[in-house]
Amino acid sequence: MFPKAKKIKRLAVDATLRAAAPYQKLRRKRAVAGGEEPRRVYIDQDDLRAKRLSRKAGALVLFVVDASGSMAINRMAAAKGACLQLLGESYTCRDQVSLIPFFGDKAEVLLPPSRSVTLARRRLEALPCGGGSPLAHALSLAIRTGLQAKAMGDVGRITAVLITDGRANISLARSNDEPEALAPDAPRPSSEQLREEVLDMARKMAAANINLLVIDTENKFVGSGFAHEIAEAAQGHYHYLPNASDAAIAAAASRHFKMAAA
Repeated sequence: MFPKAKKIKRLAVDATLRAAAPYQKLRRKRAVAGGEEPRRVYIDQDDLRAKRLSRKAGALVLFVVDASGSMAINRMAAAKGACLQLLGESYTCRDQVSLIPFFGDKAEVLLPPSRSVTLARRRLEALPCGGGSPLAHALSLAIRTGLQAKAMGDVGRITAVLITDGRANISLARSNDEPEALAPDAPRPSSEQLREEVLDMARKMAAANINLLVIDTENKFVGSGFAHEIAEAAQGHYHYLPNASDAAIAAAASRHFKMAAA
């Protein structure tokens, strides 16, 4: 690259010589005409090139976990264990893990992108549960978190692992604290409106080049199949694991990461 400062810390010798090569005859002729002793190589300031060292950009895994009242405690424990297991596996790489639970009226980034197992365990122990299921807000926050990490330059590939039973009942307007949605007499959004909000966020996730893996924990006796629709809208992958252990979730995620990296 062209040097940004006059003092070059890492000179790219080969690139500098290639830049100077086409002008050697002209510069030598000019030097001799000016009464100077000829040199073997003539290097001008404009020929100088500096080295820019590349660094490996790791992957970011966003765990988007349904912590609403419809999710059982054992499912939350499995999600926590899978997050810690994958974080441990990525220790030797530059891979990072983030945890975004959604419950009540909003989703939150409980664990920002991190490679610290200690920090992850501490944050995971404080993971709350209960309330509504703001699924659209969770996907929106996952997109924002992923793109921010990518903009910082440490992340090359982004994968979101959505663990949910596919039941959304909180609108995006309410999650974003829009006054008309918080008013006491505000109309409740229809199930179709809530579905379309979630699917729209899933499509935006695909547009942002974020790979999505949906792990469906819904009881199929009363199932809606919505989790599968989310995966299709995001052009992602779908797994039905209603009673999955942390090892099963981690294994499914690992397989998905390998496919995404291929």
